[in-house]
Amino acid sequence: MVKTSFFNQVIGILLLGFILFAFTPSNKINRFVFNVDYEKKVQVGDDVSFIFRVGDNVHRVKVYSDNKSLGTAMVESNKAVFRFLFSYPGVKQLKFVGISARHDTVNVSYGQIVVSGKTFDNNVTILERNNTGRNNKLSASIDDNLSRDRMLPSYQYSDNFTTSFKFPPTPNEDPILGTNQNVYTTAIGHPTADEARNFILDISQDAQYLSQKYQVPASIIIAMSALESGYGFSRNAIYANNFLGIKQWWGNPSNAYQLKGQPDEHQGKVGIIRVTDNGQYIYDEENRPDNWYKRFNSRRDCMTFLVEEIFMHKTGQWKRDYSDIPKFYRGQLEAGVEKYSAAYTFVYSIGEKGYSHKGGKYYADRVMKLVDKYNLIAYD
Repeated sequence: MVKTSFFNQVIGILLLGFILFAFTPSNKINRFVFNVDYEKKVQVGDDVSFIFRVGDNVHRVKVYSDNKSLGTAMVESNKAVFRFLFSYPGVKQLKFVGISARHDTVNVSYGQIVVSGKTFDNNVTILERNNTGRNNKLSASIDDNLSRDRMLPSYQYSDNFTTSFKFPPTPNEDPILGTNQNVYTTAIGHPTADEARNFILDISQDAQYLSQKYQVPASIIIAMSALESGYGFSRNAIYANNFLGIKQWWGNPSNAYQLKGQPDEHQGKVGIIRVTDNGQYIYDEENRPDNWYKRFNSRRDCMTFLVEEIFMHKTGQWKRDYSDIPKFYRGQLEAGVEKYSAAYTFVYSIGEKGYSHKGGKYYADRVMKLVDKYNLIAYD
């Protein structure tokens, strides 16, 4: 009897010790920690590293500056590194959000960074900086504070604008290996599967805002942006923040980007300087009207233009009036048509009416393929 009682006491002590050990702060911190270290005072053009140490429940972290998303970094072994190049001075109010694998917000913290110096001028060579360490699987975008003043001379890109991204060559760049179709390819090595998912997550909030404001399908805004920009890694996206292939016919070079080497979309009227040995065309780019694309200050500006000017024909800037398509979409939803079917009709009509030169069915099938792949209809 004494032995049994003593044995039970030992078991009880061991269990109590295990419980106390399991629930001490030093062990709980493994799950709930969310710390970020970074330089609090930097100069314009500095490569700023935000180093996160997070709990097991955090799958990725998202960084905001003055309520604008800078991008996302994936977590590996409870650590994430987000690198960003600020191009505009000021005191930035930062927000750091920890997101779980189920896309739930599980941690939020705040900070501040003082960026001193002068706004980049036309000689800047990098306005967008991605993490060079591929293991960090980072997605980043241009400092959205530039959108505060559209007339800033810093936003007028020069012809010498470059990034660390490399692209398959066009005939203009390499007459031997270059192809005209390479103007549509993404940067070499991009996007990865994580970068594609991060792009969709990063733009979804703005897409839903525009969807609710104008009653248009967020799924189509997101899918069109992903398709047209290669998840943010096309030449137009990187060099002009144009994620939707929005043309500027008879371009104004001060606010447009020329996609040199693009196949002729001007009914065979573009002059050809020569044909390469592998049958590719080097065009006369001096007077081309068909390969100029609008520049935008941010992804948000680009998507807003798509919805307000192209879908809604708000100010009449766009050459075609698509405003009957959103009206029909709203009517379908009010009549009880399924969201997926209404979204398909919406994008089919956009393509058929001229947004894609290959027609409605071709464009709708490609866009809806992404809607299916990422279940984007859930955003509608």
